[in-house]
Amino acid sequence: MKSPYKSLEKTLGYRFKSKDRLTTALTHPSYRNEKGHETCADNQRLEFLGDAVVGLLAAEHLYAHANDMNEGDMTKFRSTVTNRSGLARVGAAWGIGELLRMGRGEARSGGASKESNLADAVEAVLGAVYEDGGHKAAAKVFSRHFVPRLEHRLVQSPDVDNPKGTLQEFTQRERQTNPEYTILEETGPAHDRTYLASVTWDGEELARGEGASKRAAEVDAARKALAVLQTS
Repeated sequence: MKSPYKSLEKTLGYRFKSKDRLTTALTHPSYRNEKGHETCADNQRLEFLGDAVVGLLAAEHLYAHANDMNEGDMTKFRSTVTNRSGLARVGAAWGIGELLRMGRGEARSGGASKESNLADAVEAVLGAVYEDGGHKAAAKVFSRHFVPRLEHRLVQSPDVDNPKGTLQEFTQRERQTNPEYTILEETGPAHDRTYLASVTWDGEELARGEGASKRAAEVDAARKALAVLQTS
């Protein structure tokens, strides 16, 4: 039997071995509460699992790729993709609201577009992917749909100490152009590398920075460039 959720599987980049798991992930509690559907499962348990899965995958990505961040900043960035609004935006991009099985009352009240329903369904789907395919499968979906949003926030967010984002805002405001970063040098053994980065703006080098990762070196260069620009 052809899965009614084939388009969603294509969007996710994951094909379920058990279609029932995906069906459950897309079943709102109001559907189960209607007469005739009392014995079917809703997505609340998968939502619980998915909440933990999304949090773990976001933490893993930040731990591996944001070497210069402290615990507090990583927590703030993790919340940008794991909070209700962030999850709901992912759900809207997936078109998940149109696939949700809801009770008639919930559907009539606009349940397909409610932020809470979209966010819960996204967590449930991630939980279903994890249950169906394990950590590797869930990480693949997370990388495809969450990491680009996380990386965008890493560059743009003014909510934490973010020299690269602040520098970009400055250069955009002044000349509508972006700074450019170049890794000039890598030194030290493989387990203890030091990177040297340069940041230029309109062809002029503003500063150089060092760090234990490429991003850390770029952040250091951006911080020094801001110091130069703010005193000029």
